[in-house]
Amino acid sequence: MTMGKVDPEFDRSITRAIGHGFPVTSQERASVTELVMQRVRDLGPIVDFRSLEQLIMVGCDPVSVRQIESLEKLRMLSIEDSALRDISGIESLPILNFSMPRDFVADIAPLLHVPTLLQVDVTGNPLSDVSYREVIPKLVEKGCRVQFSQELEWRVTMRLQTAGVGVACYGSARGYRLCRPGLGLTDAPQYGHPVITKEDAEGLLKGDPEGALRFFS
Repeated sequence: MTMGKVDPEFDRSITRAIGHGFPVTSQERASVTELVMQRVRDLGPIVDFRSLEQLIMVGCDPVSVRQIESLEKLRMLSIEDSALRDISGIESLPILNFSMPRDFVADIAPLLHVPTLLQVDVTGNPLSDVSYREVIPKLVEKGCRVQFSQELEWRVTMRLQTAGVGVACYGSARGYRLCRPGLGLTDAPQYGHPVITKEDAEGLLKGDPEGALRFFS
């Protein structure tokens, strides 16, 4: 197979999976059932790894479900701290577990059309009011286990991203945290999530949204 230049981070992911990077043979591609990718900017070659059953993407930007909808064996998908904005196409995948914390997704209605879905994590996304108040309950009614942001975290994330500030708020064992999904504001979006107080979070609902960026300095 002839192909152009491969994203260096994609190449590193393949090296971890099979012991060396590109080029790879068709037999080697078929042998890859699990793949972990970090900070990948070009997912082009992913369509050739059709044996994938588990795919984890961290800090990838850009990323779209449409790029992987041909992976017919995929059962577990995780896209976190990434620039995922649209999950259209998820309906074509036999997903059991879909984790998409701290991305940029507003519309999760496509999840209602994934009959195999058992568990989903949508924490830290700027979900639309319909997705938050109507789609999540419908998923629960269908027997899907849903992990999602509480009201304050969700409202802060919505406020910031509606204002064009690429920062999200989510809850953790240590309290409220802020993060910067994708690669627009940081080269390592999975790290450096500052802890803020409830008062800080409430302040972000009322004050200048750009003020969220000061917590990362």
